[in-house]
Amino acid sequence: MTGFGRALVDFDAGGARGRRLRVEIRSVNHRGLDLKVRAPQPDAFCEAEIGRAVRAAVERGSVTVHIREEAQPARAGIDEARAQKVHAALERLRAELAIAEPVGLAAIAAFMSASDGGGLEGEALWEALRPGVERALGDLVGTRRREGAALAEDIGGRVERLGALVAEIRAATAGLPERFARKIEERLAALRGQPGFEPARIAQEAALMAERLDVSEELVRLATHLEHLGELRRAPGAVGRKLDFFVQEVGRELNTIGSKAQDARVSGLVIDGKAELEKLREQAQNVE
Repeated sequence: MTGFGRALVDFDAGGARGRRLRVEIRSVNHRGLDLKVRAPQPDAFCEAEIGRAVRAAVERGSVTVHIREEAQPARAGIDEARAQKVHAALERLRAELAIAEPVGLAAIAAFMSASDGGGLEGEALWEALRPGVERALGDLVGTRRREGAALAEDIGGRVERLGALVAEIRAATAGLPERFARKIEERLAALRGQPGFEPARIAQEAALMAERLDVSEELVRLATHLEHLGELRRAPGAVGRKLDFFVQEVGRELNTIGSKAQDARVSGLVIDGKAELEKLREQAQNVE
């Protein structure tokens, strides 16, 4: 299912007073769980914790977590004490490396600007980000639930339509073996008394063919699968993979009925059922 969540995280890091990060989590449809974390400065510990949090909230979907530095208005004034420390450190490094060029204000400003983005890593960074990740995940789950409610209603309608088609198939196939047996009898009536005509053998073959035309077992299984689909539509938790399974089983039974019945009306109903089932399959793939 699709979803979106966003949160802002304000914290201090390495002298970066008022640092702000924006956490955005997006999800789109996917058969499994595909997670990507994109951050300006990769951190293995933090990414692992983000992965745990996402997996605890989402079981299916292509999920992308974006962590971005939020642009902040320039602050008035200069942290003179920090600038002096940076200058002293750079001067010491210049002397050690025997660099003739003196340390200027541009170098100090560049170093201070670069160091404003860091300061936290590993567990400390995750603890700072955790509230924002949790809020963004909460928003994401909320939007996915709203979409899930709409999908459940649509799936319920399609299951009902499939049930109506199955009822028509049951009515159309109710007397199919008997009709076939009568048709065979009528065609063979003209051959009775001819040399080589074996009534017992003909009766046996007709009985076997009539048995092959019997789709009562397939109809029972089909009704059971549709009942399971209806129950899953109302079930709590992740049901997407179970929906996929029963949709596949419904398709299997429809194919069997279509191949066994050998009746034009039944074939038309099976085609209508498979068309409705394909729409149901597409919706089921959107469900977690």
